[in-house]
Amino acid sequence: MARRGRLRALWWGALGACGAYYFDPDRGRSRRARLADQVASARRQRQKAVEAEARYQEGQLQGDLARAAGAGTFTPEDDIDIANEVHAAISGLDAATSDVTVEVVDGVATLRGQLATPAAIDEVTSRVRAVAGVVEVRSFLHLPGTPAPNKAASLAAS
Repeated sequence: MARRGRLRALWWGALGACGAYYFDPDRGRSRRARLADQVASARRQRQKAVEAEARYQEGQLQGDLARAAGAGTFTPEDDIDIANEVHAAISGLDAATSDVTVEVVDGVATLRGQLATPAAIDEVTSRVRAVAGVVEVRSFLHLPGTPAPNKAASLAAS
């Protein structure tokens, strides 16, 4: 109980000190004005933060609605668009794809060149199949030192 009385006395003492600080006859008026300005500033900052969050959430919702309506998805207009998208799709792979040539005619993607591993060849062809607008993939990719699949028969005949 004595502890509670001490806390109460401490509380009233702090309240009295604040009262003396803000109602001081010499500087109390300026201190109260500064406190009012600081409270108003904090309220304005909080209001700005709430409005910014609301604008952000509204933009997120608009983006979700636009994506649900089909915006932001690749829709090729011609074979050049498809070829550019194929190049973009395979350029992000870990395998060195600089030796891969891509031709697209009527949605049929033809891949020529050589890659270091069979896994890289599979990864490139599967990545190309996933590109919107690609109807078929013809892969003439091969490993270094081996003939291209479309040349093997002619080389064996000669």
